[in-house]
Amino acid sequence: MSWSSRATQADVQRGLDAARRAGWWPKKALMFHDLEALEARLGALIAAFPSDAVHGIAIKANPLIELLRVVVQAGGGLEAASWEEVRCALAAGCPADRLVFDSPAKTDEELSEALRLGLWLNADHEGELERLAKLGAPSAARIGLRVNPAIGAGSIGHTSTVSRDSKFGELIERAPALVKRFPFISGLHVHTGSQGVGLALLEAAARATGEVVEALDLDWIDVGGGLPVRYTDGDPEPPNVQDWADALAKLPFWGRRTIVTELGRALHAGTGWAVSRVEAVKVIDGTPLYVVHLGADLLLRPVYRPEAWGHELFVLRPDGTPREGSQKAHVGGPLCFAGDIIARDRDLPPAEPGDLLVIRDTGAYTLSMWSRHCSRGLPPVVGIRGDTAVPLFAGERPDDVVRAWSLRG
Repeated sequence: MSWSSRATQADVQRGLDAARRAGWWPKKALMFHDLEALEARLGALIAAFPSDAVHGIAIKANPLIELLRVVVQAGGGLEAASWEEVRCALAAGCPADRLVFDSPAKTDEELSEALRLGLWLNADHEGELERLAKLGAPSAARIGLRVNPAIGAGSIGHTSTVSRDSKFGELIERAPALVKRFPFISGLHVHTGSQGVGLALLEAAARATGEVVEALDLDWIDVGGGLPVRYTDGDPEPPNVQDWADALAKLPFWGRRTIVTELGRALHAGTGWAVSRVEAVKVIDGTPLYVVHLGADLLLRPVYRPEAWGHELFVLRPDGTPREGSQKAHVGGPLCFAGDIIARDRDLPPAEPGDLLVIRDTGAYTLSMWSRHCSRGLPPVVGIRGDTAVPLFAGERPDDVVRAWSLRG
């Protein structure tokens, strides 16, 4: 796969063949990740930046421990947006000097343990800095301050984080006074957003933050935020990591300060796909509705915000070969509410019960956003390496869901 390419029908067929040989087949649903494609994207990211850069891949994009382990073993770091994600990173073997902890709601216990472990720790606001000072934050600790340059939003407001009304960070004009007051601050963190945020906005946020880093002679800059990806063939070609590195290389901090990145979607999304059994085919006012086992539980954003998010779909026969032809069809998920529709009036081949529906680009912000509505269990996940399938996640059986809802867990 190239940086911006996505799983093709050939990739899907290779994955299904590997899963069949290994004894995994989608009884209801099965998710896949191309591990070699993920490693190649991470390698391209590492090669594009200075050798001392730290690449904290966002755990919130995909928290599967075995997948995080692949990232760490390939030389990447991890970025945690909660203490639970810190624990996931540690379970995946991520060393402290490659683990970034971001959250706007850290407890004193979490801050204390982060200091003890020596993580990259980005404080969100002045109150958190005051608490760190009371905890005795050492001057040598890698503590950053998240700043907001307030330069505007991208095309999707919910995934843009440098508009003036963003809930994150301190306005950038406050940084000099806060650094003077809290001398243990050694870097600044800016997070621009991901999908709907273009290269120009990412560069502008990094430029504004970098100017303050240089003026204050700080050690590092965290240019957090991700690159957009293509979810449909009609989407524009997104920038790749070399484009981003080339843009940052024009800024004064390049080569002078340590750079931290926080990609997630751009590495994971296009390297994953999901397959669901078509359980039923109904006809509603003359339009067929394919009923499948993945819906708003997996695809929260496409279901609730279809105008901003979408995924392309394939229909395969039960043996995995492509169906042919085209008709307008709806695709409905398994949840007990009328809005659980992942595609409306989509051009798709005619389907029959037992066929397989393939959903492209599900490697990021799908399992990590899983909804417990109707208490359906998480699907199993396999990794594909060449023609071999390896288990990444066993999925949940009904007894697992019962335990999750039980008093004793």
